[in-house]
Amino acid sequence: MKAYQSKILATAIAGVSALAMAGCGGGDDTASSGADGNYQVGVILPLTGPASLIGTDFESALKVFQDIDPDAQDVDIEYVVCDDETTPEGAANCARKLVQQDQVDMVFGPILGGTFEAAKAVLQAGPPTITSSPYVDPPAGSSVFTASGSAIDLDRTTLEYAKAKGYQKVAVLAASDTTGQTAVDNLNELNEEMDLDITVETMAPTDVDVSAQLNRLKNTDPDYVYVAASGAAAGVALKGLDLLGMSDIPTAMIWSNTTSSFFEAAQDFLPTDLEFAVAPSWLPDELEDAERAQQVKDFQAAFEKETGAAPSFVVQGVYDSFQLISSTLEEGGGDKQKMLDYLSGLTDFQGLNWTLSYSDENHRGSDTGNYVMMRYDGATGSWSLSDPA
Repeated sequence: MKAYQSKILATAIAGVSALAMAGCGGGDDTASSGADGNYQVGVILPLTGPASLIGTDFESALKVFQDIDPDAQDVDIEYVVCDDETTPEGAANCARKLVQQDQVDMVFGPILGGTFEAAKAVLQAGPPTITSSPYVDPPAGSSVFTASGSAIDLDRTTLEYAKAKGYQKVAVLAASDTTGQTAVDNLNELNEEMDLDITVETMAPTDVDVSAQLNRLKNTDPDYVYVAASGAAAGVALKGLDLLGMSDIPTAMIWSNTTSSFFEAAQDFLPTDLEFAVAPSWLPDELEDAERAQQVKDFQAAFEKETGAAPSFVVQGVYDSFQLISSTLEEGGGDKQKMLDYLSGLTDFQGLNWTLSYSDENHRGSDTGNYVMMRYDGATGSWSLSDPA
């Protein structure tokens, strides 16, 4: 088995900025770091700041991937991790440092829609970049690819479930950030065919009281609520629903809110029927592919052994990104154009969770078939497939 390294560069923003400035003259003329067969992958994670819990879990998932994935044994990779401090400025500085100073062969991250937006100018023209965020929609011809079920597939599955259940009136509370507004755009597009009665209210990610928005939604007598927000904003929304006596209405959320810390914080006001669109692999015993089901179980067990806690779906969902990076380096040999050609030509790449297909025009992967609805029972902490009947 070949050796692996993970070099942590969780530097302060000032230090990253200085290094980035020093590397601005790098350009494409310098040979790739993988010229000798040993590759460097830059990893941009929020190891400090508001999203640090997710960032450190992703770092643990990367370590587990290196330890257990059979395909990871075929490529020597040094992972150079840069802390973006959960800020747009930090993400941009990390991108400049990794691409221009370190001249890594590939980049993973940033993992949040807002921080990615700040780094995209560098990354779109840089080495092949993989992000696990479904809310990044890379333009054709760029170096960026998403390795997750797409946001529109997530929202389609969420609405199709409502349609199948006979819920006609849908109340949506969406954050005003990339996540929420992408969901609103998707719902408007999808509803042209589904013909549901959808009412949308917007909240700022920093709001601590959304009673006015929720009262307006309550007045529509909704059958189904969709909270298109993450983290603290999603918690504020659930608390507001509970205070207004709306927690008995079936409620859907996005899978960024499947962390144990979120469920613990929201335990006292979780809806009685809480639904998420996630990959079928979240319940591995439901998979028809026994080999992949065992691989999911192996990851879940190894992650819990590494961290002392079971993974959230947010963490499990990132595994495919590392699989895709390893495969791309093995096939492309560190040559940027060969790696981009390989990614653009991939069809039905089956990762741990997602089935991914790309083309020259489509870098966000498959738009259908990656999600099912699952129900979270807050009383028992258990998951089950949702019943569409």
